[in-house]
Amino acid sequence: MALSIRELPFRTRDEQEIRYHVASGESIDKAGRYGRQGPAAMFGEHLAGSYSEVMGLPLCETARLLKRYGYVL
Repeated sequence: MALSIRELPFRTRDEQEIRYHVASGESIDKAGRYGRQGPAAMFGEHLAGSYSEVMGLPLCETARLLKRYGYVL
């Protein structure tokens, strides 16, 4: 299985927006420091790559792996 690349660039934010994001606490428990479905999503310019992988479980990749090992979908 190939390594997937994800790109989730933020637009340029001003100091007030950065302070809002930090104060929201959203970045505390996130690997990428924000949740695509959370308040900081308003800063994201676009998403390139697997949406389901960014959101948690890479569904397409998981289905392929299960099929490879005989699980019938």
